[in-house]
Amino acid sequence: MKNLKTFEDFLNEAVLNEIGEGVKPFRWKRIGQVKLENWMDTLTQVDKADMIPNWTDLPQIKYSFSSDKAEYIVTVGGGWKRHVGISFNPKPNAPKKQDFDLVILIAFDTNNSKIGTDKEALTNFGEQFAVISTITDIIVSVVKELEEWEWVKLQEIQLAPKYEDEDTGKPIAQSKRGRLYLEYIKKQGRRLPGVWSVEIDNDRFTILRGTWAGSSFIKLT
Repeated sequence: MKNLKTFEDFLNEAVLNEIGEGVKPFRWKRIGQVKLENWMDTLTQVDKADMIPNWTDLPQIKYSFSSDKAEYIVTVGGGWKRHVGISFNPKPNAPKKQDFDLVILIAFDTNNSKIGTDKEALTNFGEQFAVISTITDIIVSVVKELEEWEWVKLQEIQLAPKYEDEDTGKPIAQSKRGRLYLEYIKKQGRRLPGVWSVEIDNDRFTILRGTWAGSSFIKLT
């Protein structure tokens, strides 16, 4: 990438060049004791007769990777509720509906930063692609692994980028980091298995399974 001096130069160049295409993610790893199998173990112990109506939290799963500037910790939070579906005319040999619906929330921050602050800065534009590519790689890995359990189904992925100081109070899609992440989600969302749409909320992006209508939704293809 050429030497870009401003964020506008960076974003314009990124959009023109299919943001994130061909960018190699950093090597990442899961850390801590919690893994997706623990989520499944928890759900297998749920009383089948207990129709819990609200979302219930699952323990957080953590991943880490290092860039040239900082060490990153990515946290995947999860929530579940019993799936309630009514089929008046079930088709013969139709696949069994899932028992549980899931949501995940992706958060990340720097740890032992080498850039003199405890928060990531949007200054090293070239590194930003690799950082986002790595986080995307982690998300796709989690989603694909969840797809292996037919009795659960992931319904949404929530991502809330942090604000730069000068962007505090702005809608997320108007902030620097939000604009960058939205372009990346639109271009790279096709890596997710199935059909998904992204909803633009005031402070986060929510990637939802299926096609949704409305001015705040964008279909990912």
